Amino acid sequence: MLSDGMIGNKALLLALSSLTTGNLNSKMQKTAKPFRMQDVLPSTHDYIVPPLSEEQQREETNQRMLAFLAIKPGSEKFLKE
Repeated sequence: MLSDGMIGNKALLLALSSLTTGNLNSKMQKTAKPFRMQDVLPSTHDYIVPPLSEEQQREETNQRMLAFLAIKPGSEKFLKE
């Protein structure tokens, strides 16, 4: 477990990941897949961004599906929030 104080490892890891991903993404072509924090610091990603619970994963899947369905023209009469 990583220690996290007032100015702890979490703050340092967040700063490091944002600087690194920003620097790498600025040098890439527009068509390339951008770097994410998970690509730069994979071993500490779960510490910084805790994994979603099963209930939260289901809710996120439902929201993504609704967003996908809402793209179709005329779908607002079938979708109810």
